[in-house]
Amino acid sequence: MGMSKVTLAFLLLSGSAFSQPVSFGVKAGVPITDAFETVQGNQGSYFTNTKRYLVGPTIQFNLPARFSIEFDALYRRLGYQYEQPFPNTVYAKTVANSWEFPMLVKWAILPGPVRPFIDGGASIRHISGLRQFRSVANAAGVEINNATEFNKRNDIGFVFGGGVEFKVGVLRISPELRYTRWGSENFRDPINSLLRTNRNQGDFMIGLTF
Repeated sequence: MGMSKVTLAFLLLSGSAFSQPVSFGVKAGVPITDAFETVQGNQGSYFTNTKRYLVGPTIQFNLPARFSIEFDALYRRLGYQYEQPFPNTVYAKTVANSWEFPMLVKWAILPGPVRPFIDGGASIRHISGLRQFRSVANAAGVEINNATEFNKRNDIGFVFGGGVEFKVGVLRISPELRYTRWGSENFRDPINSLLRTNRNQGDFMIGLTF
């Protein structure tokens, strides 16, 4: 066996040693972009109060040639409020759960203990737990399980990102920047278009896997 073949075999074995067949753990991070686009109108205005975190489990199936397939289930809390001072005072606060399920193909650009990577794929978003508290003028407020701005429960988007993965003992740490382009809007103001889902979503997250 020639020297070049020995070197190639060593690199392949080193890559296999770095990756177990299946890795699992958790991802957590913060949104870079807001979940909603809002506009202040002449008679009423929307304001966002989305929680600035995302978290959820992740599993990765490691393949030859530094490829892998990743599945995540990421949770974030959405929220916005509407205020109308006249002709009648209206206040509405809406909250909802957003679950995102990215399915990604990942490729490590370089072998070794520190691995830059890129990934891409698709993500499904599901909205649940929608609640709105609404009060008009001086009347007592009511809570309902719907909102006039709620447009659709499910959506699909395209995802791509990049980061670096390195090992600390048996733990793999992978900070990553990820961009999602959603296909449509889960929320949209049907009257004045003062609120809508931000279809361009950026996130910074860190994966901890074993």
